[in-house]
Amino acid sequence: MLYDIFADLYYFDTPVVFLLSELSNLAFCSILLCILYYFRKLNFREFIFWNLGFLSIILLGITVVAPEMFPDSGSYLRCVRDLTDNFAFDELNCQGSVEGDSKLFNFLNFKKTLPAIFFFLIPIPSIATSISLAFINKIYLLALYIFIRSKLSDDRTKFYLLVLMFLPTLLLYSSTGLRDILVMVVVATLLFTTIERKFVISTIFLLLLAAIKPQNAAVMMVLYAGIFLFRSHKSFLHLVIFLMSCLIIGVSFQVEILYVVNYFRIGFLNENGLLPLSGVVFEYQSFTALIIDSPLAFLKGIFSPGFGFSALNIIFFPESIFLIILFIWGARYTDYFSESTNCLVFIVFYLGIVLNSIVVPNDATFLRYRFAFVYFLLFHLLLMVDKKRTRIKNNDL
Repeated sequence: MLYDIFADLYYFDTPVVFLLSELSNLAFCSILLCILYYFRKLNFREFIFWNLGFLSIILLGITVVAPEMFPDSGSYLRCVRDLTDNFAFDELNCQGSVEGDSKLFNFLNFKKTLPAIFFFLIPIPSIATSISLAFINKIYLLALYIFIRSKLSDDRTKFYLLVLMFLPTLLLYSSTGLRDILVMVVVATLLFTTIERKFVISTIFLLLLAAIKPQNAAVMMVLYAGIFLFRSHKSFLHLVIFLMSCLIIGVSFQVEILYVVNYFRIGFLNENGLLPLSGVVFEYQSFTALIIDSPLAFLKGIFSPGFGFSALNIIFFPESIFLIILFIWGARYTDYFSESTNCLVFIVFYLGIVLNSIVVPNDATFLRYRFAFVYFLLFHLLLMVDKKRTRIKNNDL
């Protein structure tokens, strides 16, 4: 490992260490890509694209991904260093914990522990700087790309998948040392294993997601229960029965659900320093109010960060518009809502956007939390597009 064990971590103010560390990581990733290209796991176009993707980590790390923008990336790196040095988690912040302050709501939190283990499994040469873990994130993203591409038959659809991997949101957040790429990988894998009805593997990935990010697991539980318990993929009747059951459960446990929503909402306000001086914060008092507010929260979420002249708005608002247009085109092309499974996937996407829109007040944080569900929907849409194009080709033959 290329670092001083007595140094916590290095930033850009130590350019020699930064360049030695990240160029060695870049070389490692380039060798990995050469191996994949040699064994025909990547074609030449993909080989070039992914080399540029790994190079972008350094370029964005120097120009955009400042440590103060993503302070949590340093904490994940410290946990990986802790595990590497001691083969255990000695730091309290890296250990699992029980969160919640009420008998209504407690959960096990492994949001630092499990990501650190996943980061530890990839033996990159150096974990010295604040962006070192980004190379591991990009490797996991590459693995997800190869996994999804293996399920596609049409060459043009495969190219669409490659383009999706290099849109601004994913390009930015895969250049950080945060857990969000791991969350997206787990969510996407859970999507495919669930719609393919692989119960054991899906259960394992759902439990992993619950340990890393419980709020996402709660949303994905809807897909899991809809497919495995209510067989919503069979017909719209099964789907309607499932949705009515969810509504009854929601009303029956509205106290617990509202507590969880308000708990996370106040927590994010406090984290971003947005709690009013009076200490009085709007809280949802009924499940009905939550349902009534959800369409507006959804629209706000899909158009986020909205029109504006800040760098965040200029880059990510056009991307949001592009993704909305892309989904509308794909949905019309595939007659997306004609199948109950597709409707269930969209409902899960809707819930994910609404939940994060309600509880996350900061646009930058919301975009980071949103993209796992955005790509969840896009990957499934891409699968439907591929099936349609393959069917058309077969009919032409």
